[in-house]
Amino acid sequence: MKTIFDELSIRGRVAYAIMCFERYVTNVYPDKDMSAVAEVMWKIVDDSDYIDNSAYRYMEIIPEYLFEAKDFISSEFDYMTESEYVFYTHLLPPPEDDNELNIIMHSIYDIAMEYAYTAVELDKPETKEYLQIIYNILNNHSIKQPNISDIPKYEWDNTHGWGKPFDGRYLSIIIN
Repeated sequence: MKTIFDELSIRGRVAYAIMCFERYVTNVYPDKDMSAVAEVMWKIVDDSDYIDNSAYRYMEIIPEYLFEAKDFISSEFDYMTESEYVFYTHLLPPPEDDNELNIIMHSIYDIAMEYAYTAVELDKPETKEYLQIIYNILNNHSIKQPNISDIPKYEWDNTHGWGKPFDGRYLSIIIN
């Protein structure tokens, strides 16, 4: 089944999901500055590191993983510092307080990593299913969807479906 996401590379799909995250948090948490979270997310699509390395760094702030341990000392973070841990645990709600935010954030990671270390297949629906879940969450809250035409389009042949890295912060509504 053809969807609006078919023309987007994996990086484009990640960018769309990040744009949805930003719309969600600005509607549900209007008084919280989530720009630090968005900065980590946008690194997944830029060329600051390999997409998997950026996704692994990002994974540590997904509430499901962030709140898994009772404190920083007992956690097994590879990238996060103790001060970052304190910052993010005060900023983000635990998954039991907002599982929809957790699902959106986890879906961004899942989209980025779905085809890690393998070939991207155009007709496989996995990453589109994550986008549909995010889309449904925004619809349930009557949050306007981002404009997909703002995201750079890349042919699937170009970089084997991954798309070229790009600085997506220009698409952000929360990063100044």
